[in-house]
Amino acid sequence: MHTKRPWGAWAAIVVVAVLLVGALTAVSWDISVLRDSAQRSMAFGRMGAWLLAFASPELDQAFLQHCWALTLQTLSAALLATFLAIIAALVLAMGSSKAVSVGHDKQGVLGRWASRFTCSLSRLIQDVLRGVPDFVWAVILVALIGLGPLTGALALALSMTGILAKVYSELWDSVAPKRYEQVRILGSGRLGILAYGIMPLAARSVQSFTLMRAECAIRNAAVIGAVGGGGLGADIWYQIQFGAWSKVTTLLLFTLALTLSADLLSNLIRRQLRTDPNHPRAKNDEPLWRQIGRNYLAVGIMAVALGWSLWFMGWGNNAPPGQQPRNFLAPATELFSGQAWQHLSFFKRMLSPEFDLAALGIGEERVVEARKEAGKSVELFVKHSPWEFYKKEAWQGWNAALNNWFVWKVITSAGVPLAMAIVGTLLGMGAAALLSYPHSFSFMWESSQFTGARLPWWANVLRRTQLVLARLTGLVARGVPEVMWAFLFIAFFGPGILAGALAIALHTAGVLVRVFSESIDNIPYRRFEQSFSGSLPVCFGLVAVPVAWRDWLTYSFFQFESNVRMAVVLGIVGAGGLGFQFSFHFEWFMFEKAATYLLMIIALTVGIDRLSRALNLSRAG
Repeated sequence: MHTKRPWGAWAAIVVVAVLLVGALTAVSWDISVLRDSAQRSMAFGRMGAWLLAFASPELDQAFLQHCWALTLQTLSAALLATFLAIIAALVLAMGSSKAVSVGHDKQGVLGRWASRFTCSLSRLIQDVLRGVPDFVWAVILVALIGLGPLTGALALALSMTGILAKVYSELWDSVAPKRYEQVRILGSGRLGILAYGIMPLAARSVQSFTLMRAECAIRNAAVIGAVGGGGLGADIWYQIQFGAWSKVTTLLLFTLALTLSADLLSNLIRRQLRTDPNHPRAKNDEPLWRQIGRNYLAVGIMAVALGWSLWFMGWGNNAPPGQQPRNFLAPATELFSGQAWQHLSFFKRMLSPEFDLAALGIGEERVVEARKEAGKSVELFVKHSPWEFYKKEAWQGWNAALNNWFVWKVITSAGVPLAMAIVGTLLGMGAAALLSYPHSFSFMWESSQFTGARLPWWANVLRRTQLVLARLTGLVARGVPEVMWAFLFIAFFGPGILAGALAIALHTAGVLVRVFSESIDNIPYRRFEQSFSGSLPVCFGLVAVPVAWRDWLTYSFFQFESNVRMAVVLGIVGAGGLGFQFSFHFEWFMFEKAATYLLMIIALTVGIDRLSRALNLSRAG
């Protein structure tokens, strides 16, 4: 029987190659620091001074207590955001999952239309929530409920809800209907099928991804304070403005300790969730009460963490030494009372985005004529007809004409974050692929389980040293937020998209090397036993990588979508492009134009999501 070849992965590679060429040619990459020796010497001097200033952290006891209090604020905001996002995402995912909202049963025309409408609407909501970066949500929420950790928590929760809802729905839809057919036969409704059929089968993947996003929430909570979210981020930006680099260093060390602790704890829990029956250490004879008890224990720990987060933000001793504790949850009551929404009337102008239709000859005749007289209207084919598409000067003329249209400027500004995300993702993906072999627990620690070889002690020490170094590199790379890496590279290259792309690449390498190596470590060892030919690297390259390749591609594409949002955020802090333009127009009260840039930010995420679906690259794989 003829088997249809999978084309999605190859199509994705072609698309990425085209995008890479476009990213390198469509925007200006300033590499003069690398070419010019004088500039290179000055750049090394700047970076040396920057690193020297960071070599002497502030270790005064009072300031350490100050940092500790801010760390707890950051942690409580991240925990609250995670729990709010999980609850909202579960509800939203029910609507956006085809298996739940549409189902497999026959329906009438009206029922089928209502189900599909619910599914489409839910997906649109999750796209909007996911498409707006948490930094942008924080900027809007500051006007609604003011500065503080609650603002950061809600901003993170909104963005995280969209991400979790997308992945939950994809994971549920990826469960084969035959696996829960018995539940359907027994007459369960859609919620019954979800509760007793789909959710248990997808539980491990859902738990694993939720833990990964919780870890990301902690990392983002540490920097979102820069735009009003409170915690460590707020104080870091405050100290940077005064050039207090020793205090900035101490705050960064607390940030790094928090994110690395979350990373290690998340890794430990995810490892416990691993239930490969072919794994040598699998506990196949574990009694049922212990398996069930472990789930209840996890739920209990989550409840305690949520309770602590609410208590600390509301009534705990949440202020640094010398300051009065505050009830950071108080603004939430204004949300329910409607008082806070009165502040939002200030942003009604954002509901009327600027499309500049007069430039296209649409709208009031007086305005259109005025634009024409001023030479600010789009007259595309006056100088060059469409049949001159092969001429360079024709394209330059069309671009000059389109520049009279504000929306065209918005569209072209999206090229900067796209270029940063494409180059950063590919560099990070390459580094992660190279690092995944020494990062793999299966190949560096337990290879004897499928090779049968007994190595001398020094060989085992060498491999385990490689494993520790690779994991330490990955931990630091993803433990430091992209914004912090960007400041390091800006010190060398100066503000621009090159510094942003390298910051994204470094962080992406840290994130991807973990999921890449986990994909390798999740492969049953019998696959390696059957194909092992005497060389571990050859086994890794010819057996493990092809098996895990689709997961690698899926994870990379998902990270690319995340990197586009991060590139927008980096634009706000100096990399330019879409993020900078949104921030500039927002801060200067040009809300209609800011709203147009915001729509472009959402459109980027939606477009990438639809592309991944078209290429069959869902996160659930």
